Amino acid sequence: MFTVAPASPDQLDDLAALLGQRQFFASKLAAQARALGVLLVGRLDGAAVGNVWVSFSPAPEAEVNEFLPGVPMLVHLEVLSVFRNRGLGTSLIRAAEDLVRARGHARISLGVGIDNPGARRLYERLGYAEWAHGTIATGYHWVGGDGVPRWFPETITMLVKSLTAGSGNPSPVR
Repeated sequence: MFTVAPASPDQLDDLAALLGQRQFFASKLAAQARALGVLLVGRLDGAAVGNVWVSFSPAPEAEVNEFLPGVPMLVHLEVLSVFRNRGLGTSLIRAAEDLVRARGHARISLGVGIDNPGARRLYERLGYAEWAHGTIATGYHWVGGDGVPRWFPETITMLVKSLTAGSGNPSPVR
């Protein structure tokens, strides 16, 4: 059985053992304790196999804050490769959307790398549409197995979805 629930601080060792990325999970659990977001974890028969960070804090990119102020953002959607193409990523996204909707937000956003057409197809199939403000040059820090943080540049396109019942999702989203 697949379940999705917010992570708790006592799950750090479990998440790091199964998914790696100890520093990422530690930072997100600390941010969650400060109400900056929610780390949702997908578990298959009790074992963590995926996650998504639902951010309620300002984005690091100025363009996102300018055109989508206060819109929650999905970050770092991940499903272990052996469990992909089974609907688990979709379940994580739906759980994130339910959480955002329950907190009173009418829209949700995410950034997808321009070199990741597979993920983009998934998001578009789920009702996300490209915004009208072009791509964004951004990146992320990643700590490798050697413990050294590195910066990885990335160009993303923002996708937005309306969470209001029956509203549809006009394209392009402004």
